[in-house]
Amino acid sequence: MSVQDVYPEAKIRSAVVAGLFYPEEKQDITSELCSFGLESGTGARAAAVLAPHAAWNLSGAAAAAAFLRTTGRVPKKKGSSGVSQVVILGSVHNGPEQGLFVSDSDYFETPLGLLRVNKALCNDLISCSTLFELNDIPHLRDHSMEVLFPFVQYIFPEASIIPVLLGGSRPVLISALAKALRIVFEPIMENTLFVISTNAAVSENAEEAAEEAALFIRLVSEKEPKPLLDAFRRRKISACGAPVTAALLGSGLLGGRAVHSSPDSVICIKDEDTQSVYYYAGISFE
Repeated sequence: MSVQDVYPEAKIRSAVVAGLFYPEEKQDITSELCSFGLESGTGARAAAVLAPHAAWNLSGAAAAAAFLRTTGRVPKKKGSSGVSQVVILGSVHNGPEQGLFVSDSDYFETPLGLLRVNKALCNDLISCSTLFELNDIPHLRDHSMEVLFPFVQYIFPEASIIPVLLGGSRPVLISALAKALRIVFEPIMENTLFVISTNAAVSENAEEAAEEAALFIRLVSEKEPKPLLDAFRRRKISACGAPVTAALLGSGLLGGRAVHSSPDSVICIKDEDTQSVYYYAGISFE
């Protein structure tokens, strides 16, 4: 019996890259996540993390390093304080769309089960600006969030999700997202985790890739959205999630949070087919 048979009226975004970017069997996913040391209640209490979205065999360890900094926020028991909703911010990769796209799905499927979309909070975001669209099309063909969903579901199995994709880097869109995040989530920060899906750098030149990754991490650590966006627009950095990162920083929700990024949470990979060099980093705000 399929998931759709069980929930015939629900809109379910199926797992598209399971078996390609990460394991497609529940047992294999659980085993791999366990191997990363992601045990609930044992880590820090990050309010937000930046995690990469390549295949797990390439960037999984960096993503795990970020999520490990959240595991201290697992609710001890049902109804207790801890993460009850996860805002997942990503960038449109496979299309020219410009805008802020909130998912219209009721659930996102992973090999671990279904992640419930928090429709009420999604609607609250949409009500903040006419620049938000309830549009699933960008979500249906984008992998950047899906690769991270199993981490969220494994650590916070009872949490709902609020998936938002940003297309482009227009200032008006970034400003609208920043304002909406503050309005909707400032009153419920105690129970909210922000996850930004982004790779740190990519270049055909190894030295340039290293410089871009180092600059991106430094700018994120400084928590100033304008220099981060300036570097992105001037192509000094190539981090795909720089615009959504700038929006979260611009919301003011992370003020006073310490930034954590250790050398062992940064991974460099060279693609032998394209000769491109990629950097993946796990970063947290605590």
